[in-house]
Amino acid sequence: MRGLFTASLVFSVLWTPQYATADDAALCSIPPSTYAGAKLQFPQFQFAIEQLEHRGTATWYTDREINGEHVKVAERLVEACDNSTRLTAVIYGLPNKDCEAGYSSGGNNTNSTQYEAFVSALAEVVGDRKALYILEPDAVGLLGSGPDSCAEKFGYRDNLKRAIRILAKNPNADIYLDVGFWRLADPVKADAIAKIVRNITSAGRVKGITLNTSNYQGTNAMVQMCNNFQTAYGSKDLGCIIDTSRNYNAYNGSEWCNVRSGGIGHPPTSKTGIDNIDYFVWVKPPGESDGECDGDDHTSDAMVGPEAGLFFPEEFELLWDQGYFVQEEGMPSFGSDDSSSQSAGVIVATCLAVVVVVVVGGIWFKCHRFSPSNTEKPVSPAFTTIVTTPRRNSLRSLGSAPSLEFKV
Repeated sequence: MRGLFTASLVFSVLWTPQYATADDAALCSIPPSTYAGAKLQFPQFQFAIEQLEHRGTATWYTDREINGEHVKVAERLVEACDNSTRLTAVIYGLPNKDCEAGYSSGGNNTNSTQYEAFVSALAEVVGDRKALYILEPDAVGLLGSGPDSCAEKFGYRDNLKRAIRILAKNPNADIYLDVGFWRLADPVKADAIAKIVRNITSAGRVKGITLNTSNYQGTNAMVQMCNNFQTAYGSKDLGCIIDTSRNYNAYNGSEWCNVRSGGIGHPPTSKTGIDNIDYFVWVKPPGESDGECDGDDHTSDAMVGPEAGLFFPEEFELLWDQGYFVQEEGMPSFGSDDSSSQSAGVIVATCLAVVVVVVVGGIWFKCHRFSPSNTEKPVSPAFTTIVTTPRRNSLRSLGSAPSLEFKV
């Protein structure tokens, strides 16, 4: 699985923008880098992954990248998306983030000055473009642990205010605070979260809150959480958005890690049909592992998987088969009886495409290099990428595809 992560970085340049329909503007993002590697290592997933790429998973802008890569991510997002679209990004860069569990605590930002520069860099790249920002998953939920919480100790509240002041300068930015939906089931805890949100949003214009981030809870349950929040807040001025990336089967248990009953949920849209739900969004890329999930603190609902953020093929297959595209749109599952030969064809076609590219490129290079007009300065060959798209029923799992190493 580590090889997949490496491959996804190498081939992350081969992306196209993702679009999801909205009333005022299409939501636009760039595909998760893990998908490029997954399509190479698991060709049988190519069709399914491309369906997800066409619908749009929010782009993560995080300080966990190396050597300022977050700025390059922002630049690629802006360059890829048409001016008429709404950029969709998750901002995840608080110093000492995830301070209770520590699963995602790493990052380059270690103080408020660095965090302010991190957010300012994004705002500068985006300018006055339309944008939907999902701000700091889990941060408000961790503040809900009380005045002695690690979130208060590490300055989450003040840093969130800093971020809002910077981002709200863009009049076309819709900012949504992630609040930790689990706090909203209890009226007392919901009141505490509402007070925190009211305090934080005093720093600038905020459109609403985010629910179910990277989780599996059903949409109806999250609508109720939104109602609970608005009741505690005493107003419907703040709407809600729901992460539907893996919630098709409305899991209602306590497990959050690689839940085996998950299914890809309703695609991103602003046409939710629910008054207080502004958007359905995909925050967590379906198929990316939540973690190894093998500790005593996990239930039998969890699947043991690779490290968090790596592509998890067994989970992806379940999410697809048990989710929206198969159950609602009638697309074939990976267990379709007539699909094995088509999947084999995809693998063969992909390999042949690679061979053609390498052979043709090599011949061109050899001929061009030694032609009389090019004897003084060698010229590097230009390669054309050939993409093969399987038919609708080419989804049957053939097991892990062999790892291929290409040397140019």
